[in-house]
Amino acid sequence: MHTAPSVRFDGVTVRYRIGAAAALDGFDLELPPGRRVAVVGPSGAGKSTLAAVLTGAVSPTAGRVTLDGRDVSAHPSQELPRLVGGLLAEAYVFHATVRDNMLLGRPGADEDALLTAATAAGLSDWVRAQPDGWDTVVGEEGGQLSGGQRQRLALARALLAAPGVLVLDEPTEGLDPVAADQVLASTLAATPTGHSVLLITHRLSGLAELDEIVVLDAGRVVQRGRHAALVATPGWYRDQWVLQQAAEHGYLALSG
Repeated sequence: MHTAPSVRFDGVTVRYRIGAAAALDGFDLELPPGRRVAVVGPSGAGKSTLAAVLTGAVSPTAGRVTLDGRDVSAHPSQELPRLVGGLLAEAYVFHATVRDNMLLGRPGADEDALLTAATAAGLSDWVRAQPDGWDTVVGEEGGQLSGGQRQRLALARALLAAPGVLVLDEPTEGLDPVAADQVLASTLAATPTGHSVLLITHRLSGLAELDEIVVLDAGRVVQRGRHAALVATPGWYRDQWVLQQAAEHGYLALSG
């Protein structure tokens, strides 16, 4: 089990090209061990750039990100995934068995650990239903799986790895509203005590228990606070909450 570092974003700005608009613009965030934060906002707001900076995939143009006071870039590449990792955009599923795909996150994990992670990700019932169980081959790029199953497998791998800071970029993408709520709740419950979570999502359901929600727009923080306060305040979050609730209630009425 890996310990959680204290994460700090100080004035982080990212520009992918000289003269281009900033994908992140002066972003600040503190994520001490055990804290759970969601980052939300419209498409193109900079949410996935934030995850890429935290995991060391993208270097800031200005500002810095530190783990326990040390710049992310100062941590050895083999050490970083144990400190910060998770389910990132376009999570890859390999042409191998379910077991092998999951063990990439934590080689040597036993079957109990596999089952716990798969259950939290909502994958265990599907695995049990397969004649080959954990040894089911998922096909080239997970071609034998539905989009939702691929997402659950990638999420189970991230949960099994249990990095100190779990980054979840759209973990319920491709799932219907009921399944999405269940998977998000079980994922948060399965995160070890003292580990931090940075949840990146376009979906606002299930965020009420998080410590902070940060609303990004065009790379800048436009709102931040807890769910109840944001729903009670005029702005992007409340508007989007009303729209999503109406859409999901309509979906459930049609599918019920």
